[in-house]
Amino acid sequence: MATIGMHFGHDAGAALTDADGYRIIEAERRLRLRHVCGGNEGFRQAAGGWLAELRERAASPVTRVAVADWYTPVCRVLPPALVELVNEDARWTATGGAGLADAVTRVLKPVDWPLAEGLGDITLVAVRHHYAHAALAYYTSGARKALVLALDGTGNYAECGMVCLGDGDQLTPVMSFTNRGGPRFGLVYEALARRVHGSQFDTGKLLGLAATGDSDPSLLPVLRAMLVPQSTRRASPDLYEQLDEDRLTGSALRYAGTWWEYDPVSGGYLDVGLADSSDDDVVHSFGSVFPDEIRTPDGRTTPVGTSPDERVCRDLAATLQSAVERDLTRLATGISRRFPSYSTLCYAGGCALNITANSCLAESGQFTRVSVPTCCDDSGIALGAALAAAEPADRPAPAGRSGWARLAYAGPRLEGVDDPPAGAARQPGGGLATRLSALGRTAREAADDDELVRTVADLLAGRRCVAWLDGGMETGPRALGHRSLLVSAHWNGARRHVSQTIKGREWFRPVAPICPQEVADRYFTGPLDHTESMLFAVRVRPQEAHRLAEARHIDGTARLQTVRRDTHPLLHRLCHAVGDLTGLPVLINTSANAGGRPILNHLDQALELLAETELDAVVLPGRRLIVE
Repeated sequence: MATIGMHFGHDAGAALTDADGYRIIEAERRLRLRHVCGGNEGFRQAAGGWLAELRERAASPVTRVAVADWYTPVCRVLPPALVELVNEDARWTATGGAGLADAVTRVLKPVDWPLAEGLGDITLVAVRHHYAHAALAYYTSGARKALVLALDGTGNYAECGMVCLGDGDQLTPVMSFTNRGGPRFGLVYEALARRVHGSQFDTGKLLGLAATGDSDPSLLPVLRAMLVPQSTRRASPDLYEQLDEDRLTGSALRYAGTWWEYDPVSGGYLDVGLADSSDDDVVHSFGSVFPDEIRTPDGRTTPVGTSPDERVCRDLAATLQSAVERDLTRLATGISRRFPSYSTLCYAGGCALNITANSCLAESGQFTRVSVPTCCDDSGIALGAALAAAEPADRPAPAGRSGWARLAYAGPRLEGVDDPPAGAARQPGGGLATRLSALGRTAREAADDDELVRTVADLLAGRRCVAWLDGGMETGPRALGHRSLLVSAHWNGARRHVSQTIKGREWFRPVAPICPQEVADRYFTGPLDHTESMLFAVRVRPQEAHRLAEARHIDGTARLQTVRRDTHPLLHRLCHAVGDLTGLPVLINTSANAGGRPILNHLDQALELLAETELDAVVLPGRRLIVE
């Protein structure tokens, strides 16, 4: 049987799991609106069609539909029973405690739910937000035994994370975290991102900006107390490091015209004032507003800026990143010591997009493996809900570490390309070449894969940029060689050309190198056994810093993707072919989209990018076509 999952919050979508694999529909890529939620009118109109599409693609009948419990109240296609559960059932909304295991899935009645009308006889299941994150991380990892950690800004009830134990087909919740006591890694990061870049969804930009600043030792204790107050650190000394009171006493945060002094009892700043506030107020206070000014115990005040061009903002980003890395590593290590028989860590939630913090976990020595799914943020919540509610037989069999690609490319194939019917004779060039010619585009068809690779390698070695569009679309925010803009890393100015000239991105945003796995250690150091999905940071070897100046970030790190011959045969060959021409088998990769738009998934969008930017060619490896 098959299970469909739905998520109605930001990064909304729908997904399918059955024994054959996964299918994921990310609403933002269908509606062309970043971080779209279920309250969008386009979502309401399209959701029924998405469910029908997934049901048609299922290898067996759909018998269950799972809905994540975090939603936007303006959504007009919510199951009424879900709204009642979240707003009225105190047992469901409790955080932590002995009853947590009974408050992560709940069967609901699908009555008066318009979307249920076309699904037939189904079982409707509500899934707690962070349990959906955890289920995604565990059931797609290939592990049969793992410690599972989910951390983000917030779900419902001020909850910001969960710890589960994965054993075979069972996933058992054992701990829950809330923003009342911390850790507030996601919320504080969102608040500073909103302050500097204008949106809570700009945390990725803030991570890139952090590399351009210096961590301030005097501000570090203050930010760490914002992340996890001393009261929480005292209560769980095995999970959190206690801070030096002498470095906090006398410090304060100014919000508008009010100074909030450090409170030694709570060990924080806003914590006393929010003790009797609603969960929404707690989340808003920590996640929406960053202090206007910070006073340290020595009396020095630091006004907080509002622009990435201000040095204070860059240094604050660097300091916050240091605080997150230190406290996250301590937390994960402490949890692992509480459950010592689990050597694999499966990690998800928006915080898992922090690649330098991920590398701290991988290099901590506490875990033999750290597994992060490509859609670890809320774009994977729909599939996580489906996996949490599904019977074991409705989930694909674990495929070990090599099975990551099954999830990574579970999105739809490129639209706008008319493939010939199965079994039909393929005509040279096909109708697509004729159509492109009518649009005034030259479409070269390679005779075989060797010619395709040689031709594209010549373009890249000649300082050209190509859009490489192959196979199923990536899930999550990273382009991993299926919807990518590629440029060779060998020439001076390559990063600026692809990132700023073509995509219009900010100067401090990093690009990502692609390198064949078997030669990666010649150029990079770090957790190279974790780099296939671009969710861990590595370091460029000092002797290669000059040659890789265009592919590395300002701090010498790189968001590397290693490719293997068996998982990316053409891309792997392309790297080596470019290396034969330039002496450097490293490409720069960034997502195929213009600035501020979702990753493209239609040929017309690619042609638009080709016409309106300095992009030089669109390559369709599956059709051996090069469009210029």
